[in-house]
Amino acid sequence: MVNAIPHKLIKRTTDFIQCPPPEGSTTKVPLLKVSLSADPPVAGQKDTFTVSGKLLKDATEQTKLGVAFVDLNGNTIGDLTVVSACSGSGCKIKAGDQYTQTVDVQVPNNLTKL
Repeated sequence: MVNAIPHKLIKRTTDFIQCPPPEGSTTKVPLLKVSLSADPPVAGQKDTFTVSGKLLKDATEQTKLGVAFVDLNGNTIGDLTVVSACSGSGCKIKAGDQYTQTVDVQVPNNLTKL
C-alpha cells in the first residue's frame, strides 16, 4: 500500500532582467526574450540559451551576445560566454528586425539553487 497526497506541480522558470549598459556606455541594451533548454539550469552541464527580440540599432561585425550567470549581488558566477551576433559573411541584422540566436553555454559547477 502506498500513501500519496495530491500535489499540484508548479514548474519554476528562470526570470531574466534587462542588462545594464556596457561599462563606459550610456546606450541601453535591448530587453530580449530568453529561454533555456534545461530550466532551471543544471550546475556543471551545458545548457542551450535561445535569445530573441528586436535590436535598437543595426548589428555590426562587432556586435556581441554575452551570457553570464550572476548572483543577487551582481557578482558573476563562472565564465562569461561571448559570441558574435552575426554569423557567416556580413551582418544583415537591422534595427527593429526580429533577431534570434541560440548559444550553448557551460553552466558553472558552483551555481546554486535559490
